Amino acid sequence: MKQSFSKSIIQSCLNVPGPRRELWIASLGCLIGSTLLILAIQLYQDTSSLLNEKEVAKNYFTLNKKVEGGALVNLGKNERTFSTEELNEIKTLEGVQRIGGFTRNQFPLTLYIWPSGKVGLGAAAKTDLFFESIPDEFLDFVPEDWHWDENSEIVPIMVPKFYLDLWNFGLAPSRVEYPALSTDAATGMPIELFIGKNRETTLEGRFVAFSKRINSVLVPKNFLEWANKKFGQPEANDFLFLWKEGSIEGPPITRSTLATLRNELEFKNWEISPLENPAERSPATQALLEGKKKTGPSRIILEIEDNPSTSFTSHIQKKGYEINREFPEQDIIKKVIQTLFLGMVGIGALLSLLSITTFATSFRLVVAQASEQAKNLLLLGFSNVQVSHVIFTRFLKLFIFILGGSVIAGYTLKSLLANQAIAYGITINSGISFQTFAYIFVYGLIYIFINQRVIEKSVVRLID
Repeated sequence: MKQSFSKSIIQSCLNVPGPRRELWIASLGCLIGSTLLILAIQLYQDTSSLLNEKEVAKNYFTLNKKVEGGALVNLGKNERTFSTEELNEIKTLEGVQRIGGFTRNQFPLTLYIWPSGKVGLGAAAKTDLFFESIPDEFLDFVPEDWHWDENSEIVPIMVPKFYLDLWNFGLAPSRVEYPALSTDAATGMPIELFIGKNRETTLEGRFVAFSKRINSVLVPKNFLEWANKKFGQPEANDFLFLWKEGSIEGPPITRSTLATLRNELEFKNWEISPLENPAERSPATQALLEGKKKTGPSRIILEIEDNPSTSFTSHIQKKGYEINREFPEQDIIKKVIQTLFLGMVGIGALLSLLSITTFATSFRLVVAQASEQAKNLLLLGFSNVQVSHVIFTRFLKLFIFILGGSVIAGYTLKSLLANQAIAYGITINSGISFQTFAYIFVYGLIYIFINQRVIEKSVVRLID
């Protein structure tokens, strides 16, 4: 009863009007700053969770050796492959989780694409193309029809999504016979595959998916292995110059063609040289003994734990490799989100800091205006803790009211944004998470602690 009586005396004695304009400014700054912080933290969590649900956050890169110089320089150097030693070295680099090689076709390939079907007024789009394959675990998804065996009637093909965009917004508008295509329409188009220089073999194909990660025309690995074995030209990049009597004899020949000439009388006197260095001659008999060297993939795909490390980047530069990101769509979105998040947090923190300063100044003025009453209370035996507690309670009630208003405002704005997102086919929770409330609690404790210290020091100075 006595404690309650003492507290009521202190409250009635210290009930002086505060600086209203400063308190209004501080309250408004605190409200806006706190709301921005709550909204930024919650939206960052929601968008990060949404992106993680759509695709596991992984970084994929392709790596290849640089091609430099003109046509003559590169005449015999078009097979820039990675050796086993180089692949093992790359595997050990910091941040590299796993690597996979691109397997490519070893035969000429021409595609006839019939966007309007083979029967009707449509025409075929004809193109020389290439096929590649990679291990399925590197695909952004594995289509249902992504299977092939020797009894299959259709070869499944996966192309980058932007190929379809180029067709719809580049090629189709310029050609009356080519219609724009949805993904469903594109997957239904007949495709003819002509294999060989003279189109000796014809197969049927279909687009089964459009990748947003891999920048290549992909087919199942088992199909490409079968096709390379049956139709491949393994010596397409194994040509040699043939030297007779000190001069080059005719156009370059393959190693297998050279083998058919081994019974010629002068064969032991002939020499060969690689296309990239014609002056580097060696006996033709030695070329047959060496055989063709085994080669690895000319392009590899890497899964990296995070962004490339400094040691990884320096190794790539030292080796002269070229590195390309495979459609970093989510990274672009994440960078935008991070920029918006940091911007909102920065503005919110600045407003909160200014409001803390304004609150501190305002309650210093409250203490100053009540200095005479406070001194009298201190002389009567009341402690500085009791006096400062009454003024602090006044601040605390105001701050809790403002922080509660910030939570309501943040929840309302979040709900409005969630409803707008539904119109774009994006579904996010309209509530506020437990983690956000934890951040609000810590933020509130810091805010309260700073102002409590300011009020206590202002009361202590009255005694000095």
